[in-house]
Amino acid sequence: MKRLILLLLALLLTCTACKANEHTAFLQDADGYGCTDTETGVHYTALPLYFEPAKVGGIRGVYTEKGSEYTLTYYEIPTLDPLLYLGDSERGVWCATQTLPTPEALTPTALLVCEEQAVSVEIYRFSAGTDDAAIAEILTLWFEGEATEKPEGARSFTRRIKLQSAELPNIYYCFDYCMWGESAYFYEIFSGRTVAVPDALAERFVEK
Repeated sequence: MKRLILLLLALLLTCTACKANEHTAFLQDADGYGCTDTETGVHYTALPLYFEPAKVGGIRGVYTEKGSEYTLTYYEIPTLDPLLYLGDSERGVWCATQTLPTPEALTPTALLVCEEQAVSVEIYRFSAGTDDAAIAEILTLWFEGEATEKPEGARSFTRRIKLQSAELPNIYYCFDYCMWGESAYFYEIFSGRTVAVPDALAERFVEK
């Protein structure tokens, strides 16, 4: 009986290992900012962390760190060519094109205003065709407004703004609307860019 149990355990471990290895292996560059699909040979570069996949599809492959339990799963992004773009299990985006997208060049289809806690919850949105003036006002200030110093201390209020575009469907470009006390700012944590938001525009971010 004991031998039977050991054989069953061995079989279970073998099946688990096979299942873990059924996906294509990915290799990561030494600096962690690039990866290669060993099946197709396509090399991807990590986009800045202000990009995130809106949603992901099937698994494309898995990176397993040697000598560690750490793994990173790569996913296809619906409607985008997986030979050009992939998402990952840490909400990152990887790009294989030679020309990386710039946020300023994107054509907005919507701006989503979200609450980011354990999950992302859309509170409301500004939609192209209906809210064009508001979208233009927000993005013009963010991209072209004068940068300022980020206030000290903790933020009293934060909403994540997600730009949905025609060029990158199912990939968001993200920045934040924040308040420090009574003052409002647009802020992007990875670049540190901070732009003061005037009261008239800040009123648009009062919860609807």
